[in-house]
Amino acid sequence: MNKLLSIQNDVTRMANAISSAINIEVVIVDNNLRIISGTGRYADRVGLMEENGDITTDRIYASILQSGKHYICLDTSTDPLYETVEGELSEISYPIIEENKTIGIISLVAFNQVQHEAINTRTKDLLEFLENIASLIASKSIESQVNLRFEKMINSMPEGLMSADKNGTIISCNQYGTELIGISEKDIVGTSISELFPVLDVQTELEGDVITTKEINICPDGKTIRIFITCLPIPPIGVLYLFQDAVKATFLMQDIYIDTATSFNDIYGNSPQIENVKKFAHQIAGGNSTVLITGESGTGKELFARAIHNNSDRVNEPFISVNCGAIPESLLESELFGYEPGAFTGANPKGKIGKFELANGGTIFLDEIGDMPLHLQVKLLRVLQSRNIERVGGMESIPIDVRVISATNKDLEAMITKNEFREDLYFRLNVIPLHIPSLRERAGDIELLLNTALIRFRRIAGKDIMGFSKDALSQLVQYDWPGNVRELENTVEYAVSIETKPIISLSSLPERILKPQTSRIPFHEAALPQTGTLKERTSEAERSIIAGTLESTGSDADGKAKAAALLGISVSSLYRKIRELGLQ
Repeated sequence: MNKLLSIQNDVTRMANAISSAINIEVVIVDNNLRIISGTGRYADRVGLMEENGDITTDRIYASILQSGKHYICLDTSTDPLYETVEGELSEISYPIIEENKTIGIISLVAFNQVQHEAINTRTKDLLEFLENIASLIASKSIESQVNLRFEKMINSMPEGLMSADKNGTIISCNQYGTELIGISEKDIVGTSISELFPVLDVQTELEGDVITTKEINICPDGKTIRIFITCLPIPPIGVLYLFQDAVKATFLMQDIYIDTATSFNDIYGNSPQIENVKKFAHQIAGGNSTVLITGESGTGKELFARAIHNNSDRVNEPFISVNCGAIPESLLESELFGYEPGAFTGANPKGKIGKFELANGGTIFLDEIGDMPLHLQVKLLRVLQSRNIERVGGMESIPIDVRVISATNKDLEAMITKNEFREDLYFRLNVIPLHIPSLRERAGDIELLLNTALIRFRRIAGKDIMGFSKDALSQLVQYDWPGNVRELENTVEYAVSIETKPIISLSSLPERILKPQTSRIPFHEAALPQTGTLKERTSEAERSIIAGTLESTGSDADGKAKAAALLGISVSSLYRKIRELGLQ
C-alpha cells in the first residue's frame, strides 16, 4: 500500500497551507517518485512521475530516496543533479522518514525571484521547517495505518460496535453492527442514535456516567430480533454502544461478569481454611456437575462461582447470575425460563428470552436458592433432569447445555424438614457441596483482607493513606465480622472516606466496630437451671448443650453435621431436638 496516497487529502491540505503561509510552492512525492500533491504548477501534475520514476539514478529525488538525506539546490542552472523544469530557479528537498524508511519527499520550489531570494537567504530556517513538516507527515501516515488496523479489528469483532458524539450523532458502526440491524454504514453515520433506537438518549447516558444494558427489539427485513445494547459513556466525548443478538449474547452487564476474569488468585486469603476451599474448587472446576455453595452472607460465594466458571471449559461462554431472592416471585419464572409473546398481561408483546437460554453453553449461577418458591423448585428440578426448558406460555421444549451452580446462606436441610425446600431438588443441586468458611473461621486472613481493601479504596478516593494505627488494627482483627468480607470491605471504604490523616485511626472506624461485642459463653460454662422439675431442668440443660455445640461448629448444614457427630446422635435426631427445644 502507498502510505502517502492513503493520506493524500491530509497531505494536500498541508501543502496548500504551507504554500499560502510562506509564499513558496510545495511538491510532495512518494517513494515511487509519484507526485502525491503540489501547489502552483505542480497542482496540475498530481499523479505524474518525477524523474521518470527511476529511483536508481543519481538525480536529486532518487538520491534522496537512496540516502535518506536532504538536498539543497540554490541554483537549478548550475546544479549537475537537477533535471530542469521550465521556470524552476531553486529548491530545498527533505525526506519523509517513517520507521527508518524513506516513504517520500517534500520540497519547496522557487518559480520567481521573490521565492528564489527567500530560499537563498533563509535556507537554514526553511530546512528546519521542512524537517518538522516531514516528521508531521510521517506521524500522519503512522496514524492512518493504526486507524486502518483498528478498523479491521473492529470489523472482525463478533459484537456490534457503534459510537455517537455528545449530541447523539452516530459517528461509526462496525460491519457486524450494520449486518445485524440491516442498515448500511453510509445510511447510519450522521443520523441520530435516538432515531435509530428511541430507547437510547446520549445526554441521559452521559449524565448518568454508568454502564447500562437495555433490551430492545429490531425488525430488519421484517424479522423481529431481540438485542441487548450496552451503553458505555465516555464523558464528555460521547457514548460507545455494544450490541448483539440476544440469543447469541455473550455479555449482559448485570448478569455476566465482563470486567476481568475472576480466578482463584483473585480470592484473597492464605489461611489453611480458605486455601483448602480454593484447592477443592479448582479441582472441581473442570467438570460439569452441579455445585452447591454454602456459607454466610458476604463470604464470597459468587466469587467462587465465577472462578469455577472461568477455570472450566465453559470460560468463553456466558456466565449468567440470577439472585432468586431479589426477583419478585411473580416474575422469577419468566426471568429464568423466558416467555412467549402475549403470555401474560403486561408482558412484552415480542416475548423474552430467559436466563437459562442466555446461559446456554455456559454457566448459570442461582444465588439465594433457598428463597426459590416451592412451585418453581418443581420446574427447576424438571429442567435439571431433562436439560430442557419451556418458556412461560409456550409448548416448545428447548434443549439447553448449562452448568448449574447454586448458593445459599440458609440451612436447606432444616428447610427440608419443614417442607420449605424439596429434598429431591436438594440432592440434584448438592452433587458437589462447597462450603465457604466465615471470616471468624479464618481470622488469620483479616489483616491481609484489610490491607488489600485499603489499597483499592485509597486509590479510588485518591488519598495517601498508608495503613492502620495499632489500636485500629487491633479492634478490626478482634471484631466478629458477622457480615464477613463484604462488611470488612464496607468498613475500610468508610474509614478511608472520613480519614484525614495518613493512618486510619480508631476514631475513623464505624461505631458498630467500636462497640463492645457481647461475649459468647461456652455451653460448658453456662449455669445449669436451679429450679423446675427434673424434666424441665433436663430439657433446659440439653438446650444449653446443643446451643453451645452449634455455637462452636456453626449452624449451617455442615455445622449441624459436625455437632451431631460431637454429640453422638444422628443428624435427623439433632434436627428434631432443635425443633423441640425451640432453637430454630
